[in-house]
Amino acid sequence: MGFFATFWVWLNAQLAGYIGENTARVAGALEPAIVTVAVVYVMIWGYLQLTGQLEAPLLTGLKRIITLVVVMAVSLRLWLYNTLIVNTFYQAPAQLAAAVAGTSDPVSVIDTIWARGGAVAAFLWDNGGVFSGDVGYYVAGAVVWVLMGLLCIYTMFLIALSSVALAVLLALGPLFIAMLFFDATRRFFHAWLAQLANYALITIMTVLVAALMLQIVQSYAEQTAARGDTIVTVDALNMVLVAALVFLLMRQVMPVAAGLASGVALSTFGSMSRLAAWSMHRGTALMSGAGAVAMQLGDGARSGAVQPKSPAAAWRRSG
Repeated sequence: MGFFATFWVWLNAQLAGYIGENTARVAGALEPAIVTVAVVYVMIWGYLQLTGQLEAPLLTGLKRIITLVVVMAVSLRLWLYNTLIVNTFYQAPAQLAAAVAGTSDPVSVIDTIWARGGAVAAFLWDNGGVFSGDVGYYVAGAVVWVLMGLLCIYTMFLIALSSVALAVLLALGPLFIAMLFFDATRRFFHAWLAQLANYALITIMTVLVAALMLQIVQSYAEQTAARGDTIVTVDALNMVLVAALVFLLMRQVMPVAAGLASGVALSTFGSMSRLAAWSMHRGTALMSGAGAVAMQLGDGARSGAVQPKSPAAAWRRSG
């Protein structure tokens, strides 16, 4: 296990404990306030519904009560929080990136890049000589070492940054899930979900770009081993240029992930809103149709019933 893989295992262990402990603490701290707000909300809604001051249909109120129960179960009791939300946004991106890159974990790609790039740099360095006039090999080897080091460190920085940010956001998850209580505070939940998608995409895109660099380094390492002592310093120029381009591409990972996460979040929220509106419309229509049928049946029963007649009315009709 290389240096970066060792650091990754240690960091994951620390962040896993951080998420579990702080999520439970946040949920426990929010429980009194959320339960109080929920009870007051249900009491006010029930009072307005019983007194006829609320014009909203009963189906809408039941939908709000069900939403209230689900939100409280997820935010306070962490119902499916760890198995669904934490696994989706924290563990799944790294697992997906590792599967696409063909490695056991995403950080092993960085160790392989450093090992192969270091082998190429060492080969160039060994061919150099001060008295033979081959000082250019020293320069080429040093440049390859520096570029490989910068690329590996920056790649590890992006992966560690996204992991730490995801851990902090997931620890505060119960607070943002509780924001689904009211329409005015749902935008905070939407922003939280967009940030989760943003940092998850950073992990995936960073590992995929690193896998591209690994493929190039492996190809050049095989070429270097095949040529042996006939290699010249100009041959290292291709790998140096590609490493510089990949480093610049790494610098664009965060803006691209932010743009994709915002688009995905907005489209997802729009679809969910349209689905909820369609469900409420269909439910209201069904309730209205059932009420109309019941009223028609009631009118028919009243019209077909025999009405009792008073003696005075019978005497006037006979006269």
